[in-house]
Amino acid sequence: MIEEQAQVVEVRESNLIIEASRQSACGKCGQKSDCGQSAIAQWAASKMVNISVARPVNMPVSVGDTVLVGVDEKSFVKASVLLYFVPLVAMFIAGYMVTALGAVEWKVILSSFATLIGSFFVIKLISQKMASDSVYQLQVLRVVSS
Repeated sequence: MIEEQAQVVEVRESNLIIEASRQSACGKCGQKSDCGQSAIAQWAASKMVNISVARPVNMPVSVGDTVLVGVDEKSFVKASVLLYFVPLVAMFIAGYMVTALGAVEWKVILSSFATLIGSFFVIKLISQKMASDSVYQLQVLRVVSS
């Protein structure tokens, strides 16, 4: 289970709105004072992200509580592979197949790009089905502090 702490900012009938800050590994790096990435990471870390999660029925939660939320590691990896790896593989396969058919370079590039764009639409459809599956949704695990 991949876990993260978040603060409850709104309690609704069926869900909670939680606020999680973006975090970076720059805080642990010895070179952060000399690195441009650190400045960008500090700016991004100051931005908060509001996320809607299902309200747990077996635990009382109120505004201001810090909760521990989590998502299953296996489903996170599956979603990541679908989002990042599948489009690249589809693009390379399309390029290889068109090259094997003897197409000129611009046709290979065009077909690879078209396949990449097409794979994004297919992934959108698949991800909409995945979004309704509770395995792929954040779950409130426990209240850390009130």
